[in-house]
Amino acid sequence: MNNEIPLKYYDIVDEYSTECEAPVGESERDALARYFQLLITRLMNNEEISEDAQEEMASEAGIDGQRIDEIATFLNQWGNE
Repeated sequence: MNNEIPLKYYDIVDEYSTECEAPVGESERDALARYFQLLITRLMNNEEISEDAQEEMASEAGIDGQRIDEIATFLNQWGNE
């Protein structure tokens, strides 16, 4: 686990991993936690998150771009609960 990423983002990865189509491998956990950190930080700052921004954050975090739409759907559902 990367010490720079707060544990709460790993908790979100755990929740996401129970609902996603493609299984989350152990090697993806740090990257996904970083992506959730980047996304949620922007959301908390009321920043707009365009498709380009999502792709940039995915690239920065090192996640597969195919997860972007699924993560967006997950966060929308998660935010509405």
